[in-house]
Amino acid sequence: VDEIDTAGADLLALDAKIVNPLNVGERLGLIEGKIVAALERLFAVKDFEVRLLDNATQRLELVTSRGIPPLPPGRFLYSSPEGNGISGHVAACGEPYLCTDSESDRLFIPGLEGGRSSITAPLLLHDKVVGVINMESALANQFDDEDLLCLELFGRYIAMALNILDMLVVERYTTNQRVSGALRDEIAAPITAIRGAVEHLKRDPDVPAAAIAELERAIASVENRVRGATGGPQVVLGVDRLDRSKGVDPEISGRRLAVLDDEEPVRDVVANVLAEVGGAVDRFSSSNEGCEAIARAAAEGKPYDVVISDVRMPERNGYEVFRIAKEACPRTQVILMTGFGYDPNHSIVRSTQEGLHCFLFKPFQAQQLVDEVRKAIAEWRGERPLVGGR
Repeated sequence: VDEIDTAGADLLALDAKIVNPLNVGERLGLIEGKIVAALERLFAVKDFEVRLLDNATQRLELVTSRGIPPLPPGRFLYSSPEGNGISGHVAACGEPYLCTDSESDRLFIPGLEGGRSSITAPLLLHDKVVGVINMESALANQFDDEDLLCLELFGRYIAMALNILDMLVVERYTTNQRVSGALRDEIAAPITAIRGAVEHLKRDPDVPAAAIAELERAIASVENRVRGATGGPQVVLGVDRLDRSKGVDPEISGRRLAVLDDEEPVRDVVANVLAEVGGAVDRFSSSNEGCEAIARAAAEGKPYDVVISDVRMPERNGYEVFRIAKEACPRTQVILMTGFGYDPNHSIVRSTQEGLHCFLFKPFQAQQLVDEVRKAIAEWRGERPLVGGR
């Protein structure tokens, strides 16, 4: 018990000086590293997965894992006492479960290749199930009741650590929204005053019409930039500052690009920016529709070069889009977008572990989008080694 308390205290030791500079993916990676180290030290086993419960769908979403492969795209585990393996049973019943031999356990669903035994415990926060942790071994009878108790206790620390992480991300999200709104309100009054002064100047015959027109263009530019800077995650910044002197980008011209986002402003701006530099862009408001198109294009021998998707869409999350795109065509590069780092299904970390090109935090610069798509196309051509997201 003392060892578990020590490991739990280390898991919760999230020093602000270390955590604050990290993005959401790096923060989850930090916690994952601590979980791996603790499980190896406490149980001498390193094959595990952590799933969080989505209260809206009752789906057990994979957050992080080592050694246990993820489920195929389109297959899910739900919190249910039957038909969803041991993890679904534990989430529904709230009680830990010991499987000594998978060959004789009716609930066991194969995870680890050759897995013969497992222990699964609920992640409890204020006595409410928020997820599960599952550990597996290729050896039968690897675990006992003491291991099960220890995992249940350590699971409470994991639940608290992930809750802290989510609170940090949500705090950042809501703080940015609040600051953006305040800034927009502060700037609105001076701009209105300047517009009034321009209207007054229009009535002065000694003021040249060209000067008036220049002032009006300047005001419109300021208003557009304020909207961009304070519009939150539904905007793309710097569209008016893109270098259009070179016309079509030869690296992007003719490349097949798919843009998936249920927010129309972002979807249209991203698609329009990429079309302007020569991309052959298809846009999708539905992740299901987009995934079907991605799979169909690959089956027809005309796969997309790059898929750009939001991480949070109604039907499928960003990780599922990533997996479907990669299974349809491994060379297809995927870029995920998220508002202020908000990633409720932890799609970014999971995708990064499996070869995500990069992720963009909304609101991002239009030039950054173009640059990343250009790099992704270079990866498609194999001009440099595949790398994970940043």
